[in-house]
Amino acid sequence: MLLNRFWRSKSGNFAMMFAIALPAILAAVGLALDVSNLMTARSNLQNALDSAVLAASRLADASSSRTDAFNGFFTANIAGRTDLASASAQLKVEQGINSIKTTATAEATIALNFGFLFGKSAHITVNSSAFESTAKLEVALVLDNTGSMGDSNMKALRDGSTTLINILQDAKKQYSQRTIRAALVPFVTAVNIKGDGFFNLDWIDRRTEIPDTETNTFNGVNFVVTNKKRIGHWQLFNQLNPKNVYVADPASTAISNPLVDWKGCVEARPSPYNQDDTKPNLNVPATMFVPYFAPDEPGAPLKGQNSDGTVFNNSYILDAYKSGDSTTTQATIQKAIDKYVDLTTSKSTKKSPTDYLITATPPLTTGPNYACPTPIAPLTEDLNKLNTEIAKMTYWNGSGTNVSEGLAWGYRVLSPNFGTGDAFNSDGTTKVVVVFTDGENTVFGQNGTINKSDYGAYGYLSVGRLDSSQNRSKALTNVNNMTQAMCTKLKQQGVKVFTVVFGADTAANRDLYSNCASSPDNYYMTKSQDQLKAAFQNIAFSITQLYVTN
Repeated sequence: MLLNRFWRSKSGNFAMMFAIALPAILAAVGLALDVSNLMTARSNLQNALDSAVLAASRLADASSSRTDAFNGFFTANIAGRTDLASASAQLKVEQGINSIKTTATAEATIALNFGFLFGKSAHITVNSSAFESTAKLEVALVLDNTGSMGDSNMKALRDGSTTLINILQDAKKQYSQRTIRAALVPFVTAVNIKGDGFFNLDWIDRRTEIPDTETNTFNGVNFVVTNKKRIGHWQLFNQLNPKNVYVADPASTAISNPLVDWKGCVEARPSPYNQDDTKPNLNVPATMFVPYFAPDEPGAPLKGQNSDGTVFNNSYILDAYKSGDSTTTQATIQKAIDKYVDLTTSKSTKKSPTDYLITATPPLTTGPNYACPTPIAPLTEDLNKLNTEIAKMTYWNGSGTNVSEGLAWGYRVLSPNFGTGDAFNSDGTTKVVVVFTDGENTVFGQNGTINKSDYGAYGYLSVGRLDSSQNRSKALTNVNNMTQAMCTKLKQQGVKVFTVVFGADTAANRDLYSNCASSPDNYYMTKSQDQLKAAFQNIAFSITQLYVTN
């Protein structure tokens, strides 16, 4: 009985079970501590190694100084860490043709609390490497300056662009042996190519007369044909102001009246030259650029555009137009060339300065330089100078948006045929285009007039360059197709393309600009000014940052 009660008794079971389980509990606690210590030690060792690799990754450093920097940073980062007292590290530098790769390994022996299972210590090893391109960097900012931007959004665009350039400057200072250059291409429907250090007068079709049989060029198609010849746009500027003799020096007093001087915008060349970098050749007229000349439209001079789709938006000379004139009369008045006669004189009351208005003050402009933006700033290592040009950008109402034309000139500023860019697909040079727009491509204005649109890089819609049937919807489809074609051409030439869209989150834009970008990560859809600025900052870091991998 006593023995039976002893076996059935439950008194003291907990103490006995605890005594049996105690070794296992201590083992678990010790193991947990060891695992935690190992993870912490590995993290500390990895961080110390990453910092040392970054410190050693400087393009201007010789191999010996890289090693010194690596050893110094590694020692400093493990100082005071008792768990890493036995740590050591080794650095390897691999110099490629256009890159430098630094690879490092660190190891340490970590004391264990539960050593009888794993030994008294554990050995850990971590790796880190950094890759830095030594290739030259050429960046073109292709930026929408159309009227829909407004003051506030233009400021955000200027701020974001300046941030990008400042990051390039920092990278240039950090890696002094690397050549970093950038360019600026503001665009609306057309581009102003008269940038200091970029423009060449020999690119411009300055012919006085153009045979009307020359069907592959469009110089003078908006004006009357006399003796089977069209008058050239350059000659029309001379008629406006015969004292104006353009010379290469913009500061010259020979430019006597900048209000009627050609500002610098050009029409798009005929296909296929509209989307390539073929060097202009006077013997092949289609390769030349026609100076932008927006015709004076019927009616009294405007105090600014009507921005209306059913009336003329760019009347700047008092002419014989009267309300109710027939379509034939409107076309005759618009095509006339005798009205473009020295508007700087007051010989005729009809042509006196009080009877016309030619302005180039944004956002509302009239005149032959209708809605022509600030000029291209070519590739330069002087990034402070480029920031000065960015600060001049503003928005311009009228004429619409043609991203394809902006991209075409972004392509050209990177090309050795126009600018000072290195050859495309060069192993020694990385080329980048950042294109920004705040809306879809547009063929703007004047649906109900003889022109069917405002004047732009492809003339009027009525000319049929964007669509032979003069259909607005088909014309827009063609502009979008040309935009995609330019993106494809840039990527085929080895250019990394980044796209930034602000606000206009439409299905058409998502499709166009996500496909335009070189990769999904290079496409930014932004909905606020802060997101816009952040996009430019992220792009700058992605093309200049040193990459570390573990």
